[in-house]
Amino acid sequence: MFRKLVSNLSFSPALITQVSFYAKRLRKEEVTRRMTIVFAVLALVMQSLAVFSPPESANASSEQDLVRGGITNTTELLELYDKNTDDIKDIYSAVGVTRSEIVDATAATINSKDSLYSVTRYAQYSPQEGEVSFSYQRSAGGSGLRHTSPLALSDASDTTKKNGTTYSAYVGSSQKAGWFAIIKSNASIVTKGVPTQIAAVAQTTPLTQTISSFNTSQNIQAGQSTAKPFDKIRFTVARQNDSDKPVTSQIVVNLRDTLEYATLVDAGGGLLDSETKELSWPPSTVASGQNEQRTYVVQIASTIAATATGSSNASSYDCVLSTSFGTTDRITVECPALKGLESVLGQLPPTTIGINIVFITAFLAITTFFYLKTRQLKTEIRMIRHSINNGVL
Repeated sequence: MFRKLVSNLSFSPALITQVSFYAKRLRKEEVTRRMTIVFAVLALVMQSLAVFSPPESANASSEQDLVRGGITNTTELLELYDKNTDDIKDIYSAVGVTRSEIVDATAATINSKDSLYSVTRYAQYSPQEGEVSFSYQRSAGGSGLRHTSPLALSDASDTTKKNGTTYSAYVGSSQKAGWFAIIKSNASIVTKGVPTQIAAVAQTTPLTQTISSFNTSQNIQAGQSTAKPFDKIRFTVARQNDSDKPVTSQIVVNLRDTLEYATLVDAGGGLLDSETKELSWPPSTVASGQNEQRTYVVQIASTIAATATGSSNASSYDCVLSTSFGTTDRITVECPALKGLESVLGQLPPTTIGINIVFITAFLAITTFFYLKTRQLKTEIRMIRHSINNGVL
């Protein structure tokens, strides 16, 4: 357009009005492209800040983590191992992994679809789902109890259930446990199946344990509806002694996941540990062929938190109340719309900060080129109009 106007201007001076109109358009384009450059520069600055100071998840750690907040490298892991922080050395040794085998581990990725089992601090699934509880000897004295369960059980969304979840980890080989991996985000040790060492010390009970729930506010089985703010839900834990001998033990229910969205309003005679979030009753004896039950009530919070799903524990803040006692009871919670957006974003292809910076840089270069081109045309228009006014053209 510009070339056509200039080439025909000497033959038709009346085209000067179109040149003036073109000059006004160039001024508007210059303003638009200048603003585009400004925003592109701001985006590049923000991406640069993300490189030098990467964002951290608001829910980056969990009580389930063997190391709260995870690890960044094997050097950090070995320092914690040597100090036996939170019994991490004792737990790894119980699985069958030694320090030298950790040293030889290499950075890689693993996927939850590959029939993997991960160790956690607290029980969060049921034996029917494959969770195994095992005891280990503590260097500080006494014994501890930990749990290993299929890693795929933490896949909550339809996408992760289908494709699995990929984790950054250090992968190695153990003489006793075979293939193993240590997940960076929580330092959980992962094995293919249940290691022989764990199976040998697995905790079992002759009691058949079950848990069920009823939404008293909606007058319906809790699992058949979505729990809403202020709803009260009554849980019933039961155990049946099918053996020929009486069994004396304690009922303990972990409410850690439930209390993310609810509060305990009736402990049913039990005692809630504020640190472990375990609700327990005094030890009791269940006679052969007898059944024993306990009930407790929780109330859904008035405002359901929009906290992001845990980056180290996918079961944390996943809009589901999950409670295990022999079986697992799951109740969907009416979460804010923002959580739905989180689910959608989680299905998008992942992009690294480096890729984003390359894209923004390329976009800035292209925008700058068109801005400079507009300025050049504007300058040429001004020169042409000056020449016409002086009678040169």
